[in-house]
Amino acid sequence: MSDELFSSPPDPFLRLRAGDVSCPAPVFVDEAASVAQAARAMRAAGATAALVRREAQAGAVPEILGILTERDVLTKVVAEERGAAHLPVTEVMTPGLVTVRSDDLLIEAFSRMVHHNIRRVVLLDAQGVPVGLLGERDMLAARGESPLALAQEIAAAADPEGLGRGFVRLHRMAARSVAEGIGSEAVGRLISEMHDRLMARAWGMALAGVEAELGPAPAPHCILVLGSQGRREQFLATDQDLALVYDGGAQADPWFELLGQRLTDVLLAVGFPPCPKRIMLDNPDWRGSLAGWLDSLDAIAERPDAEGVVRASLLADMRPVAGDLALGERLRGAMLGRLRESSVLLKYMAREATRFSPPLGSFGGLFGGLSVQRDGPKKGTLDLKRGGVFPVTLGAKVLCVDHGLDAVSTASRLKALDREGALSTGLALGLVEACDFLQTLRMRHQADQLRQNLPPDNDIRPDGLGAMERDRLRSAFKLVAEFQSLLFEKYGLRMLG
Repeated sequence: MSDELFSSPPDPFLRLRAGDVSCPAPVFVDEAASVAQAARAMRAAGATAALVRREAQAGAVPEILGILTERDVLTKVVAEERGAAHLPVTEVMTPGLVTVRSDDLLIEAFSRMVHHNIRRVVLLDAQGVPVGLLGERDMLAARGESPLALAQEIAAAADPEGLGRGFVRLHRMAARSVAEGIGSEAVGRLISEMHDRLMARAWGMALAGVEAELGPAPAPHCILVLGSQGRREQFLATDQDLALVYDGGAQADPWFELLGQRLTDVLLAVGFPPCPKRIMLDNPDWRGSLAGWLDSLDAIAERPDAEGVVRASLLADMRPVAGDLALGERLRGAMLGRLRESSVLLKYMAREATRFSPPLGSFGGLFGGLSVQRDGPKKGTLDLKRGGVFPVTLGAKVLCVDHGLDAVSTASRLKALDREGALSTGLALGLVEACDFLQTLRMRHQADQLRQNLPPDNDIRPDGLGAMERDRLRSAFKLVAEFQSLLFEKYGLRMLG
């Protein structure tokens, strides 16, 4: 990426909270109302949507059942010539709500709207009561640039060059987020949401080309993202970590081989760099039938070696993004089930999480208890990923698989382990904060490298941090070491040698 991406000044827009944006108060209608009555209430308030509520006992907060929009009325009532006067609003509304809290960052509201493909979210106060309907126009009025507009640009792209322009815009937006000090969790989710869309659109382009050449796909298939993209923790340094599954026999292999090659070519043209470990769809090791994938995991579970453990760890993060998503979920569920049944494989995965010790030194040392490289080209640096982020992400993954918890991101995994009682609340929430801090430092460091046209890495210099940040870094690494000790004891890693 060129330094042009990182030359923009910090953007205050990205620091806004959802509650900072003016938006209309919600219109409420009772669940017994007809569509006509709801439409009249919306017209009287000049609103484009209404919340459908169920009356509660005196003093209790009414339950919100769903939302009715102008589009619902047009597509489900007018277009189908249904009588609005007697049609219950509950038959037309969209059940459930997509919400944000007043103190959520505006970028979080954008992420949820992009994820659910909607144009408004319900704004909640501190007590969880709906106080507004926050729409795309309300947010654009605050400044005029929208991740939603970027999502639409990606969806409308006609060729890889169009997707490439969206890729550049996304990373410029991410760089501004870093400059504004937005935390890694929010930025990671936004980048991952957009990368999902870029990859899905790239798949559509590749699919159209292969079908024109070889005819329709011989079997249902699905594209899956792995690793940090699968966990929705993608940041500024990115590559292709993808897998392909199809529900067919060996006769389908040549068709999907061409699809894998074409999709890889499109993603390279868009700007996704090649994966150094070749976890890409032009590599036959990452394409296969449903039965083939399950057989391969059974083989790894039977005789886990170093390569197999890495492969199983990547697959444990898989998430379907394009094609037959139900097929992808079938593979994911079956994979996680097999992993859980293999106590030996889980033990080896846990050992990987304890392989690298956090870079802690003596407290009275030069860097306040942090150990740095003493010589070589990386002299004076420490690796945030190897000694901090990696043990937490892999350890939380192993524990969640072991306990049958279907969480995706590292933070959600740690919180699920807390609820399950598999981790103490103090350790779980401490690790959530520690991991967010480590990832934020890592993201900030990588943004600075890209600004200087340097390849991004994970090696920061503690002498470039303030005293308070060095203290936080040492505390984060101590929590990582405590977590590794827990894994070491739980999985009896002393027995592995």
